[in-house]
Amino acid sequence: MTTPQTYQIGVSYHQFLLAPFGGDNPVVDSSGPVGPLLALDPQVPGALIILTGGTDAPVNVTVHIVREPLPDLTAAAEGWDVGEQAAIPIEGDIHLVPLMGGGSAPLIYTPTAPGLHLIRILARGRRTHHDGITDGPNEDYDITITPIATDPGRQSTAGDGLYVS
Repeated sequence: MTTPQTYQIGVSYHQFLLAPFGGDNPVVDSSGPVGPLLALDPQVPGALIILTGGTDAPVNVTVHIVREPLPDLTAAAEGWDVGEQAAIPIEGDIHLVPLMGGGSAPLIYTPTAPGLHLIRILARGRRTHHDGITDGPNEDYDITITPIATDPGRQSTAGDGLYVS
């Protein structure tokens, strides 16, 4: 496991991205896979859309890179409001990308080999200023990335009540 890195990333329109930089930005498509925390755009492989509470604000994001299997999502989510994980193919560098260019897009992961990766995201504070604009970070996100051989299927915890249809 590498040393966790913490960032502040800008949020616009209730989202920020975990994606290759400089390519097409993924968009939320209600007919596509959308969970309580994560959305996938089938047109942009290797990218995730992270759904937030605040419409326009910075959020705190901590990133962990691990090489070993992750503990059960329910156990890992203790102390968090919501957790979700999905497997995506990662072919190259992954960045934290603010949706509307609200600051830098730090490089957070370069795979040692291209292939399938499990991305687990835990969140808290999304209901604090839901639909609001704030000056300071009120939401925390914990992202863990690990390479995997097979897709365990998408999973989520009970959640915080946001983005549930």
